[in-house]
Amino acid sequence: MLLAIGLAATPSHAQNASATAETEILGSFSVIEVDELDFGTIIPGTTGGSVDIDKNNGNCSTNGGITLVGNSCHRGHFLILGDPNTKVQITTDSAPITLNRQGGGATMEMDKLRVSGGKNQTLNGAGRLTFYASGRLQVGANQAPGVYDATFNVTVEYR
Repeated sequence: MLLAIGLAATPSHAQNASATAETEILGSFSVIEVDELDFGTIIPGTTGGSVDIDKNNGNCSTNGGITLVGNSCHRGHFLILGDPNTKVQITTDSAPITLNRQGGGATMEMDKLRVSGGKNQTLNGAGRLTFYASGRLQVGANQAPGVYDATFNVTVEYR
């Protein structure tokens, strides 16, 4: 017995679909240094020490043979102005950062550099975000007197 199977071609069916392309253009934003990071006025001792500024509450503490004079120590204060409810990423230069004495001849190191609120944050409904930068400064034994300073970068990017 012979069985024949016939295959018939069936018409193909094509379907169309619509697709959408979309983008959002964010406005520019500003990063403003409201107040600089300041380790205050320090009296060095015969042994070294450190000044540490808390990134969240701004409290200053010392360790070792140094004395902090008055309330001159404070964290850096920054303000971001941009699009409401936008996510941003905040980064800083990597520590250590060298502070040089004005006029030369001596240095100190900031061996920690921190930002309050973490790396990833969100601007509020008014398009504002306040954050603080803090660090720890290493002061040498009998550190040479003078004013020490350094520049560090704070980078803010939309995410």
